[in-house]
Amino acid sequence: MFFGGLGVFVIDLAFAYHVIRTGRPWYWILIIGFLGPIGWAAYILLAILPEMAGSASARRFADNVSNMADPGRSYREKLRDVERVGSADAKRALAEECIKRGRFQDAVDLYQGAMSGPLGESDPVLLRGMARAKLLAGDGPGAVAAFEKLKDLDRAAFDADAELDYARALALVGRTQDALHQYEAVVPRYPGEEARCRFAVLLQSLGQHDRAQALFREIVESVRHAPGYYRSRQREWYRIAREQLGR
Repeated sequence: MFFGGLGVFVIDLAFAYHVIRTGRPWYWILIIGFLGPIGWAAYILLAILPEMAGSASARRFADNVSNMADPGRSYREKLRDVERVGSADAKRALAEECIKRGRFQDAVDLYQGAMSGPLGESDPVLLRGMARAKLLAGDGPGAVAAFEKLKDLDRAAFDADAELDYARALALVGRTQDALHQYEAVVPRYPGEEARCRFAVLLQSLGQHDRAQALFREIVESVRHAPGYYRSRQREWYRIAREQLGR
């Protein structure tokens, strides 16, 4: 039975990761590790539910635990929805799942299918997803065109994440000055360190070392003095910044 050995270990890891990511006390890891399913129940009842009962975060956590036990579950469910229903929304959901799994061209194809209807080209959610999928698939010109269409179609949908991806797409097609201007615009209002880190990497590649190093130092200081949950979420950008600073 799956939950007899490996399954318990995988679920333990999922709970431990949640403890670390949310900055909760470390003793929960010991409780979960020693008590197993009893520890899981205690953590849910005493730590998660009082704070997050009924919230989207709680549902995401439950889904994450389930997906760690069965990594292909979410993809299979969304694929069945596409096969049974075939709606634009079902294709969008499967495309998002493909992006999580690194299947970027599959995501592009799904978004194209979802946008094939008469109103698909004017749907900002689908257009935003298509733009990002094309960026991740390496289609710089297609991504730039999609982001610029999104910006013209719905400024509200052209949020900080879209602005960052647009800067990346501009750099990908060699529009360096436009990319620099776009990064300068998005970095001050982007939540987290990704935009600042990507901007610094671009500057470094262009030979603007002093400016890039200053941004890397800002990232390190910002993360170092932040709460545990923030440090956990920004770990990748903190690592890159430290490596670039030679620390």
